[in-house]
Amino acid sequence: MAKTKSSVLPKVIITIVVVVVILLLVAEFGLRWFIGNQLKSEFNQQAAEQGLTVEEDPSVSFGTYPLLLGLAQGSIKHVAVDVPETLEITYPGGAGSVPEISGTPEATITLGELSTADMDNPVAGTFDLTTFAPDEFILATVQAEMAKATGGENAGLAERLVQELVKITNVRSNVEAQAVEVEFTDGAARLNMRPIVLNGQLAFEVLDSQLFGIALPEDISRALTEGLQSTVDEVAGGLEINSIDVVEGGLNINLVGENINVRTLESVG
Repeated sequence: MAKTKSSVLPKVIITIVVVVVILLLVAEFGLRWFIGNQLKSEFNQQAAEQGLTVEEDPSVSFGTYPLLLGLAQGSIKHVAVDVPETLEITYPGGAGSVPEISGTPEATITLGELSTADMDNPVAGTFDLTTFAPDEFILATVQAEMAKATGGENAGLAERLVQELVKITNVRSNVEAQAVEVEFTDGAARLNMRPIVLNGQLAFEVLDSQLFGIALPEDISRALTEGLQSTVDEVAGGLEINSIDVVEGGLNINLVGENINVRTLESVG
């Protein structure tokens, strides 16, 4: 008995639907792979241009929301990027000289509602960045900042004292006290500071400071505090600091923002 048109049509429709679904799945997978691969290639290219050694690629994910649908709607709902550490710290003038810092600490970046309307200026509705600043990075940054802060003929007495007599030689994260211990002159002096967040900005509470067993002048404590604060401010860029925790070997810093132009953060760090 010949098949009627009504019995064939449902099978044809089902076949078309299956083919369309497969094509969409392939396109979705291909698009995710392509964008992720482009981001990895750009990261490696930038690292190579800076002469940095990259031991692993960044990882990129787009969540469960269909990427094709998001692009059709003008925004990618979710993008998460894990960026490996590319830090390289050198002392061109030898031990005790001003350090040179290249690369960035490791970071996890999560973007929500990333607009694709203007690819030259992509704007993320929400921006969340968590980074780990190791003690070595903090030490090098503070040394570099202190060299700037205490330089020049117009430096005050406290600044000249720091410049000529006090050399920062170590930074250590104290998890138990939730503080950062700054050591200088090979242990002859120290400064203990607890990082806190006030209205989205970083501040440091000075717990104690001593030089050869004598309390440091307030100007020196303030100069050192400002030097360490600039470490986080440089990483923060236009974002607000949500939290900062002292962990083994460094600081975990979480920064957040809304309606952030991603291009403006390219030079941060």
